[in-house]
Amino acid sequence: MRMQPLFLLFTLVTFSVTGAVSGQDPLDEMYGQAVHSYFRGDLEHAEELLNEVIDAGSMDPRAYFFRGLSQCCCGPNPDFETAARLEIEGKKVVNVGKALERIQGACRVEIEKARSRARLNSRAQLMEIQRTKYEQMQRGGNATGGMIVPPRVGDPAPVPNALAPNDPFNAGMTKGEPKVVPGEPKTVVPGDEFGTVVPEPAMPEVPVPTPLDDDPFATKP
Repeated sequence: MRMQPLFLLFTLVTFSVTGAVSGQDPLDEMYGQAVHSYFRGDLEHAEELLNEVIDAGSMDPRAYFFRGLSQCCCGPNPDFETAARLEIEGKKVVNVGKALERIQGACRVEIEKARSRARLNSRAQLMEIQRTKYEQMQRGGNATGGMIVPPRVGDPAPVPNALAPNDPFNAGMTKGEPKVVPGEPKTVVPGDEFGTVVPEPAMPEVPVPTPLDDDPFATKP
């Protein structure tokens, strides 16, 4: 009888050393024992183990799923909702689908409903966060309340005086020579800085001799 305490102490030490060497979380081991008890049909023992795992602060969604299943509740269960939320948050990444492969029937239907609701709630929260950020960007825009839009890469820069070379207000316009309309001879006044153009003077008319000068029969005065 005196050897029994020593044997128990040795067993505990061995278990602790083995767990430390393997790196396995003791809560994961208790969860595994609870699952074995569940599939053996010992639902009461499974629930007790899962209560200890959850009370110890486990974030494993599988623990909540199987505690809900151990309560013989195939309808809506708060543990299903909590488990689905923890699965979405991913604080402990586990393969929930693999753990639930053997769960079918009405219980599995309720579990999938809870998982779908959790995904929809997560999406709604994400959309709300994005909407809040967008409103903050709008409020932090320019003085007119609009958003500050940075220039796009590749947009051509405006070229000054490129579209209106003959604009009198164009600083790059050069003064050209005055143009003469064909058929209307004109002369530029020398020394005129404004380039004033005046018509050329008309040629004098030459008198045409009258017929009396060449008529031999005409009576001379």
